[in-house]
Amino acid sequence: MDAIWWQIFDLLGTTAFAVSGVFAAISRRMDLFGIFVLSAATAVGGGIIRDILIGNIPPAAFKNSIYLWIILGSMAVITIIVRYFNIRMWRRVVGKLSIWYLVCDAIGLGSFTVTGTLLGCFYYPDYWILDITLGVLTAVGGGVIRDVLAGRIPGVLRKEVYATASLLGSIFLYGAVIPFEVPLEVGAIVSFSVTVAIRLVAIRLHLNIPRIRRVRHRRA
Repeated sequence: MDAIWWQIFDLLGTTAFAVSGVFAAISRRMDLFGIFVLSAATAVGGGIIRDILIGNIPPAAFKNSIYLWIILGSMAVITIIVRYFNIRMWRRVVGKLSIWYLVCDAIGLGSFTVTGTLLGCFYYPDYWILDITLGVLTAVGGGVIRDVLAGRIPGVLRKEVYATASLLGSIFLYGAVIPFEVPLEVGAIVSFSVTVAIRLVAIRLHLNIPRIRRVRHRRA
């Protein structure tokens, strides 16, 4: 897909997820290879799943070297900053590490929700279930791989509002672009904003997806 807005959100999502992967690896005290693997898996994992589903073989991540340079660049910048900060600044960074991780993750989630959904709308505009699924899988796929490699339960499988934010953003984008023919750039920006806003508000207010709880019956 050659639309400039698709490319902008694709690069933005790749960068944001690459950085979040670096943060996750550093928090787990991984070596340089581990940092690269986690950053790469987070940045392009969802896109690879998406491309395989629509038959785009080999996936875009292996055909364009810009993804590799984004991953290496993100890894280099973050690790150098962490390595050469003085101890006082390092403590501040560590204290805010989780915040930066969550912000980058939310930006990546919104960006890839847009790219996955738009790609589905471009190739299969009549199959709304497929288009929305591509948006969600692109957005959460890399995060799931990252969390598994980092030894954590993937956020999408827990009670947090994560995949739900992507789902709502993808539904909005499909509805805006296909049935109502809203300009692509307008729909993309609003969908991105909706997804990121839902995710960040859910984090800020500690909103969770309801879980099924067994009702305890009182004994007579």
